[in-house]
Amino acid sequence: MVKAGQTVREGNPFVSPAAGTSVEALIRQHELFDSNGFTHFRQDSPRWNPQFKVFVDYEYFLQCLNQWGREGFGLNEQVLVDYIQSTEGAIGQSSYQDWAEELQVLLSGAYGLTKREVDALSLLAQRWQNKALQHNFIPAFQQ
Repeated sequence: MVKAGQTVREGNPFVSPAAGTSVEALIRQHELFDSNGFTHFRQDSPRWNPQFKVFVDYEYFLQCLNQWGREGFGLNEQVLVDYIQSTEGAIGQSSYQDWAEELQVLLSGAYGLTKREVDALSLLAQRWQNKALQHNFIPAFQQ
């Protein structure tokens, strides 16, 4: 956490997604899909959608699954990118309300999610909405 340009609290290092993560775990947000280091080789490849700030990577992941299928998606278990997530960027300044709203927008899209996946993600969005109300819309990373 950064305040007035000074680090006031450091988080714990983590690898995302964890080695051995399944596509289903990524879809259900049990693991985070981070598109840093993600590569593609076609001109007709999915593109990052500027409509999103919190779920830009996740929406990109869903586009990839739609284009190439779940079976064609693989994860390299080697760490390829090392960076610091701070409280000063778009993600660090986002609230649970932002998370809930963006996830709801994604659920209304045509991404090939099953009803069970949509139901589980809808519950997750509702939990974030409840947290937003409990924490007066304070950015999630500052709690």
